[in-house]
Order: sequence, then structure tokens, then C-alpha cells
Amino acid sequence: LLAQEAGLKVRGHPGSAPHDVAPEPDSSTGLVQVSLQGTPHQVTGTVQGSTPVLREINGATFKQPAPLSGPLLIYRAKASDASALATLTGLLSKAGAQLLSYHSSSTVAGEQWSVVGLSAPLSNLGELKPRVTEVFQLHL
Repeated sequence: LLAQEAGLKVRGHPGSAPHDVAPEPDSSTGLVQVSLQGTPHQVTGTVQGSTPVLREINGATFKQPAPLSGPLLIYRAKASDASALATLTGLLSKAGAQLLSYHSSSTVAGEQWSVVGLSAPLSNLGELKPRVTEVFQLHL
């Protein structure tokens, strides 16, 4: 309902019917899947308490759902290469910011997604970009 009020087109999952039944905990009934035209990303999430959480990006699932609040850095890198996280911690140290949370996804095609909760957004990701396939920041 909120998405429709914001002017977003809302479609049910194929084969699903609208209902007023509360989803069971840990079921997929309450999941929201978002695909934006013009981007290659499809994300799936839900809400735990009052916090939206990310469960999946492009088929890569998070064992522990990643909370979507505050400044976030999301990146995709080779699963076998830990240099992205090491570079990120160096950038945080230089900026005087803290890593508040870290969630990584399952590996898909040799890569995994990481969602990092930060105390403050980073102003320069230049050192990180060569170590990752893709990176972006959000403030939710």
C-alpha cells in the first residue's frame, strides 16, 4: 500500500493472491522483491520489527539478513579476495568512521555481496573501487 501511494507499480508474485493473513515468522510470504528498470539488480527483503532487512541480491542470499538503516556501503567482490574488506577498514580509519555491522552473502559465480553499516558515509571510494566489481553507498 505504501509503495502504491508513492506512485510505484506493485505486482504480486506470480500465482499469489492478495490476502490479509499475517505471514508466519521465517516464511517467504512477507517478502518484498524489487526490480528497478535500468539496473541489473533484483533485491528481496522483509521487515524485522520496524527495520527493513535485505535477504537477497541477484540470487545471492544473506544467511543473516542485513539491516537497512543508517549509512550503508554495499559492494560485490571476488569471494576469494579479502583485500576489499582490508582496504575498506583502512578508509574507515582515515575518515574517523566506524564499521558498525558487516553481512556477506552466499557466493554466486565466484563473487559475493557485502553490506557494511557505517557510522558515517565515506566521501572517497577511490581506493576501494579497483578491489571490487561494484560498490555504492546509501543512507537510509
